[in-house]
Amino acid sequence: MKKILLLLSLMSFYLHAETQQLGWEQLKPEVNTETVTLPSVNDSQKKLLAQILQLQYQNDETSQNEQKKIIDTLKSQGIDAKKALDARKRFMAYEQLKAETLNHKIDGKTVRMPGFIVPIEFDGLKGTDFLLVPYAGACIHLPPPPANQIVRISYPQGFEVENIQYPVWVEGKIKAEKQTEDVYLVDGKTKLTMGYKMEGDLIERYYE
Repeated sequence: MKKILLLLSLMSFYLHAETQQLGWEQLKPEVNTETVTLPSVNDSQKKLLAQILQLQYQNDETSQNEQKKIIDTLKSQGIDAKKALDARKRFMAYEQLKAETLNHKIDGKTVRMPGFIVPIEFDGLKGTDFLLVPYAGACIHLPPPPANQIVRISYPQGFEVENIQYPVWVEGKIKAEKQTEDVYLVDGKTKLTMGYKMEGDLIERYYE
């Protein structure tokens, strides 16, 4: 009996040693990008810039004249519309790059992560597929996090979610793989980009 207990203890230690505890910061590697300084504009000027974005793809004379009029108005206020919109475009591209850059060093590792789960597929009362996110309410009452802050969890054995405001621990093998799909949430169908996926081995309450 003592030998069996010792063997089980050693196996437990080995499995624990093989499981790496992972923090959310480790899912978003640092990206070196140009620092883009956006021009300082007020709400009225933001609306005018938004109108230019709407008009720039319309080739009729009326739209072109209206666009020129808005550009001249902004220029009289010290705003170069072309530079402002170019800066916006570069800023958005860099933000998307930072949001979708993944950490491939953790590919295939068995990890243990804290977070909040949002069920997206059910088997009876139990969820079988989840989104693991870093803060409560993400993807439901709040905008979704960046792609590299969402882990798609497959958990066929099912886990009954008592409250999405309660944190959990999730263990399983993680894979860095960006995927975009339509998911069904409380607020309805949403197209979501997720940076990671995990075959869940264990989901348990953070606070027992």
